Amino acid sequence: MTSGGIQTHDFIRRLKQVDESSLPPLLLELARVMEAMIREIDNPQLEDIRKLQGAMRRLIGDATGLRAVCGTAGEFCGQCPFGAYLPSGFPYASEKQALCLPWIAVVHPIPEEAPTAEG
Repeated sequence: MTSGGIQTHDFIRRLKQVDESSLPPLLLELARVMEAMIREIDNPQLEDIRKLQGAMRRLIGDATGLRAVCGTAGEFCGQCPFGAYLPSGFPYASEKQALCLPWIAVVHPIPEEAPTAEG
């Protein structure tokens, strides 16, 4: 399990406390992807983060997917496990204020490595 980071510990704590019936399936699915990475990789590297963000982008689709679930003012932030990624003083995450990991994955993706051509 990932050993460091207060955000990681906050995420796991919040995930354990969440009432799964109160969250949309997309947020739960994204949380399970994040939880799996935390539990499987002790010391995530940049490539691991790229893979996590790529998996999240595929699950979300485009920003419309999060807009439909979270609204434009982060309606689920108080209950969502990803709320752990909101700095204090910021009441919500959205496309314009991408503070939680699902919004960051969509709005500020880490460029994936381009395949190299051999020839």
